Amino acid sequence: MTNTYTLHINAYTPQTIPMARLARYMQSFAALLGHERAVHFAELRDGSTGLVARVDFEDVPKVRAKLDQIVRGEGDGESRRARDEIDRLLADDNATGFIEGSNAKVIDFPRAARPRPQQYGPFNQEGSLDGLVVSVGGADATKHVQLRNGDIKYTGLETDLETARRLGKHLFEAVRVSGTGRWIREEDGAWTLKTFKVRDFVVLRDESLRKAVEGLRAVEGSDWKSMADPVATLKALRDGGNGPH
Repeated sequence: MTNTYTLHINAYTPQTIPMARLARYMQSFAALLGHERAVHFAELRDGSTGLVARVDFEDVPKVRAKLDQIVRGEGDGESRRARDEIDRLLADDNATGFIEGSNAKVIDFPRAARPRPQQYGPFNQEGSLDGLVVSVGGADATKHVQLRNGDIKYTGLETDLETARRLGKHLFEAVRVSGTGRWIREEDGAWTLKTFKVRDFVVLRDESLRKAVEGLRAVEGSDWKSMADPVATLKALRDGGNGPH
């Protein structure tokens, strides 16, 4: 059983692929494979760009099962979104691609070979997002925020320094942020959030600790599933302690 998987990108060579573009492929490839602590970057192979990931041997069956689920149209939401994102990236690059393991295709990305439906947007829309605050940071004037709601992770959220300071006091608490989202309607009809300017937020006090833990436990590969007392751990996080690593 192989412990490497290669994402072939038939549009660039390792010498011509832009670094920012490569980073987007790597991020989506990592999300597709999951088990982030067991999956490592190995190398870029010549020819077309071959992005090689190495899986720790003890986790190979888990990654293989995850990929099998995706092939069957199953799997968790984050994995399916990562597969679709790779497909979109390849289509935007007028490229074809596939994931290879054991010298055989595991997943094919055929979108570039199909007629492309119309994409609409971006559109600006006032609205709100709910989730646990999992990250607040940024070295420049614009601060970056990440929320998680079950297996959905909201990135691309931006705010000012004062709002970021207030949000930082509610790390790992459930909040509802309000502001302006910038959305694109994808070719398949799905809406993708590109950025969200957070103007204000409210803490969802009726979101119990136990319900918050249920959301964290629903994430594929989460360490929260194996904790004897996850509620106590979450309380410790809120009080400035250390969470799962």
